[in-house]
Amino acid sequence: MTKPTYDREALRRLLATRTLKRGDFLLVSGKRSRVYFNMKATMMTPEGAAQCARGLLGVLDGLTADYVAGLEMGAVPLLGGIAAASWDAGRPIGAVFVRKAAKAHGTSLMVEGLDDAGGETLAGKHVVLIDDVATSGGSILKAADQIAAAGAVMTDAIVILDREQGADATLAERGITLHALFTATDLGVTEEDKRPVE
Repeated sequence: MTKPTYDREALRRLLATRTLKRGDFLLVSGKRSRVYFNMKATMMTPEGAAQCARGLLGVLDGLTADYVAGLEMGAVPLLGGIAAASWDAGRPIGAVFVRKAAKAHGTSLMVEGLDDAGGETLAGKHVVLIDDVATSGGSILKAADQIAAAGAVMTDAIVILDREQGADATLAERGITLHALFTATDLGVTEEDKRPVE
């Protein structure tokens, strides 16, 4: 059986046709934008899920990673895909996700995916942060705060798409290097598109 490969151009086409939207949109940051990236429309297709996982795993091949982690909800499908693809590739990488708020029932954990009863922790482990889209880097930093509190080592973050609006600089201030499979420019977003909406 041949090993499945990452087809960057196939994923770029999916993102350009299914994910990139033009109009007037309110972003999580509170800013308005002429473009919006509905990443779920790509990540939740069979081809998109596979290509995203393969692309992210390709970047992870050059990094030290015991686990990948990200903030619910955008990162969760990617984390599962990476874990599965890493197993198939013979280089298992664990996955955990960070809740936006602790559950009021059950274990009330902020970081989910570890067998805490079995003594599994992130202490001293190398964790690479994952997200679907980076704009200011705020979602990645929210995850980073919880992962750091768990004692992990973090030096890298990977996203499917960097909107090129400052996330790399924000993360660099925390000692985290941002890697992206694509930039907004790669998908045909122009400087005019990036200009803030008044």
